[in-house]
Amino acid sequence: MKQIGAGQAARRRRIAEMSRTALLCAVICVLSVITLPVGPVPITLGTLGLFLAGFLLPPRQALLCVLGYLLLGAVGLPVFSSMQGGIGVLVGVTGGYLWCYPLPAVLPALVLRGKDTLVLGKRRFAAVLGAACGLVVCYAVGTVWLSFVTEVPFSAALWSGVLPFIPFDAVKLAAAALLAPRLPGGERMK
Repeated sequence: MKQIGAGQAARRRRIAEMSRTALLCAVICVLSVITLPVGPVPITLGTLGLFLAGFLLPPRQALLCVLGYLLLGAVGLPVFSSMQGGIGVLVGVTGGYLWCYPLPAVLPALVLRGKDTLVLGKRRFAAVLGAACGLVVCYAVGTVWLSFVTEVPFSAALWSGVLPFIPFDAVKLAAAALLAPRLPGGERMK
């Protein structure tokens, strides 16, 4: 069997990382169009993809993955909820949530980057906590934006743009946390 050099091994790791980044971007695109309409902001499976990206990719790749998804949607590909695309979606009722999409992916990736985890020594718990914190920021910014765009009080936007999502997002976060360690790149979650 032929031995590979350090440079070739590093190149293979980079190619594998780029492939995982592109694959997870595609996963987010596919999952985001699966929607359950519940009001002005539909429930999608896209956040499951965000959580997986955060658990499986290093921080930079997680960010590039989600920015790739947002760019594909911004140029008009129908990758946003209900198969929508274009800049209009990014400035529409769901825009505030979409702008913050990188956070639930990047925060757990940052937590998993280090060898030691600060939260009770539990890597998976800390990563889930990072994703949840990113999601809370998405909820906050998205609710403010929804209130602004629809000209409804913040409390009404909260009721229609956050509260129905919490149980679904909790299930998606738990599913991603259980699934990620079994996937390539998920060894960081163990």
